[in-house]
Amino acid sequence: MSLQLTTEGRTEMKNTLLRTALVLAAWSAIAQARPVVIIGPGLNTGRTIYHQHFNRTLHADSLYTLTGQYLVDSLFSMTIEPGTIVQGDTAAVLVVTRGAKIFANGEPCNPIVFTSRKPAGLRNRGDWGGVVLLGAAPINKVNPLIEGGILQGTYGGNNANDNSGVLKYTRIEYCGYRYQLNNEINGLTCGGVGAGTQIHHIQVSYSFDDSYEWFGGTVNVDHLIAIGGTDDEFDTDFGYSGKAQFLFAVKDLNYWDPTGQSNGYESDNDASSASTDQPYTSAVFSNCTLVGPERTDALLGTVPLAATFEYSAVLRRSTKESIFNTVITGYPFGLSLRDATTQNWANTAELQLRNVSITATKIPTGSTTVHDQVRWAGVNTFFNTPAFSNIGSAPRNPSAVLLTDMSNLNNPNPVPAAGSELINSASFASAKLAGLQVVTYRGAFDPAVPMSQQWTKCWTNFDPQGFWNPATDAPEEIAAPRAGRLEQNVPNPFNPRTAIRFKVPVRGHVTLKVYNARGAQVATVVDQEMPAGAYERSVDMTQLPSGTYLYRLNAPGVTESKKMEMVK
Repeated sequence: MSLQLTTEGRTEMKNTLLRTALVLAAWSAIAQARPVVIIGPGLNTGRTIYHQHFNRTLHADSLYTLTGQYLVDSLFSMTIEPGTIVQGDTAAVLVVTRGAKIFANGEPCNPIVFTSRKPAGLRNRGDWGGVVLLGAAPINKVNPLIEGGILQGTYGGNNANDNSGVLKYTRIEYCGYRYQLNNEINGLTCGGVGAGTQIHHIQVSYSFDDSYEWFGGTVNVDHLIAIGGTDDEFDTDFGYSGKAQFLFAVKDLNYWDPTGQSNGYESDNDASSASTDQPYTSAVFSNCTLVGPERTDALLGTVPLAATFEYSAVLRRSTKESIFNTVITGYPFGLSLRDATTQNWANTAELQLRNVSITATKIPTGSTTVHDQVRWAGVNTFFNTPAFSNIGSAPRNPSAVLLTDMSNLNNPNPVPAAGSELINSASFASAKLAGLQVVTYRGAFDPAVPMSQQWTKCWTNFDPQGFWNPATDAPEEIAAPRAGRLEQNVPNPFNPRTAIRFKVPVRGHVTLKVYNARGAQVATVVDQEMPAGAYERSVDMTQLPSGTYLYRLNAPGVTESKKMEMVK
């Protein structure tokens, strides 16, 4: 049987073949401009060990897949350019060993992203391991193995100023791979990391274990975010003595630690309740906003019955950890100081809680307040000492501290609203706070600054499920007959901040500008030389009125415009 095509049919076939050729050429250009690079022992190799015994640089115009147990060996370094995306294969983990360095120098609007290798919509907690830094700063153990030996690498030493490099403006998403029961990797794990290391502006999202954990060390950190982790937000052990300021954490009420309890803070000296190993854990936390599963009054009573959420802070096993100028809201219970040594540190001011606001809604069995009086009858007297200026021993709803809007996990606004007890109620009189930034407010956010202008601006992503991954998401869009691409802004409509994602096919000068309905330019988002790659930029239009706007991308090989709506 022969097939006869009409003239119209032949023309359509030619057009189809032409479109196919254009698509193939476009994707060939993408592959050449942004190669996919597999680093480590190879895909699907699980915990197979790989040693990087040379200096390596990861470039923003390539896409990297991290595989295996990837060790940056002592005396070598890994440098990661701003804007680089590293996707983790199943069970993959990056370990910067003692004596090695990482230089992950993300930028405020061009962060480094460690994320899941899975496509948008299928990403989940525990898709890959996480990031582990090991150093030679003091700990109270001798050459322990990190995470119980499921990873290679010991840590600790005598150099309080040890330098493991730089980690800044970096996101770590869908981490916490479970190797076996009670053996998971945290989002960011620090073992014996020294004060010479820079760690700031980090966001850990949807970890299957703790978001952050410090095993000893002296590193100081600031501007950290933890969102949607299953276990504790900030966990300290083995003599960690660094300082942490401006930390924000928020829980997802549908996810918790299936093998233990999910708390806000958790601190130990080590696993023995009678531990006298030195140095003692004596970390200092200030200006933290920790939001538990019951983020708003409307969520009270909606936490699943099987959930293991418990205390705002658990301090135990001889820890001396201190907390200042902080708000903890949305957890069922308040404080739990669990052993005689820890309680003694509180009575002698080795452990301090000052200017702390708590809204817990339940009274533990055997107690008369939200605190754990069964383990320490004096906890209420300690917390309510007038000179300490703490608030919240009686049950209170989350609304008591007047955070602006915590109803949307993917778009939180934890800035204190007018009239909040967090405003003008901080104190930096304690000697433990020496060297920290002095501010007037409790919590991580300046009440005089809108959320769109806070330190979270531009580099963060509170909805990484939809983050465009060029390795997995782009093939589904192969019908687009060009290498470059401009996406619809998210969210749309918006008020007053939105994100614009775009793809540059080859290195060159790139502009991304915003115009009003009359065609007048109102904002320049990008105007610079850029390598090939996928990008996301935040646009803040606080000073502009509601209405329809046009945004336009000009890059080598692509000119494209889209509309967006701002509704105030």
